[in-house]
Amino acid sequence: MNWNWTTTKLLAGVVILLLGSGTLHRWVRLSRASAASVYRPLSVSLSNLPSHLSPYAHKRDLPLSAEVLQVAGVDSFVNREYVGPAAGELVQLYVGYWGHENLGMGHGPEVCYPAAGWQIDGAAKQRVLEFPGADGASTKAVIAVHHFTRTELQGVERRAVGFLAVVDGQFRAASRGMFMHRPPSSRDEGFLAHILVSTPVTDTDWPAADTRIVNFMDRLLPYVSRCLFGSTQGSDKSGAVEQTQENA
Repeated sequence: MNWNWTTTKLLAGVVILLLGSGTLHRWVRLSRASAASVYRPLSVSLSNLPSHLSPYAHKRDLPLSAEVLQVAGVDSFVNREYVGPAAGELVQLYVGYWGHENLGMGHGPEVCYPAAGWQIDGAAKQRVLEFPGADGASTKAVIAVHHFTRTELQGVERRAVGFLAVVDGQFRAASRGMFMHRPPSSRDEGFLAHILVSTPVTDTDWPAADTRIVNFMDRLLPYVSRCLFGSTQGSDKSGAVEQTQENA
């Protein structure tokens, strides 16, 4: 597998999502200029997302251009590649965080990928994951796993994409179209987050790709919950340096 080519494709998917969400983010921000917008910092830095999520090992962090970050308006993000023990097990993780109240955010991959020329390959599948939340209590989250294909000069490219949003303090799978962030009922709810995990699909082995995404998400979510909501159990210091973009 050509890792450079695959990496470019996976990175492009994150950029597509950021640009689509960020454009709407900026539009809503301008339309609500008179509304209060208090910044809510992360409870724990995204740098605490582990560099190893066994059996997946950190490969490298991927930068996003200043232009993409400006359009996206993201306050903090991690964009990172992991590799599994078997050949071809490349996973890209993107976590984006917006910490301002009374702002809207856009859509998930089921909207932005087709807009960039990808075709949806079957209906999205939902998976329920249960994991220890920030307070140690059992937490459930529904993730949506999407399949996309695109024909290019090199042949047919296939990608599985897992997506989860945190809206109004709740984990939820993204639905088609736009969701708007209503004013929060408490300070703990005044933020938005996108979590995207994508992986290339070898031939037509969709089940293996789905399993890879679900397993990776299952290992990831306790750490994401800790970053968003805090933890009484201390923080994990094994992550790479956080990449942050502060809004002006």
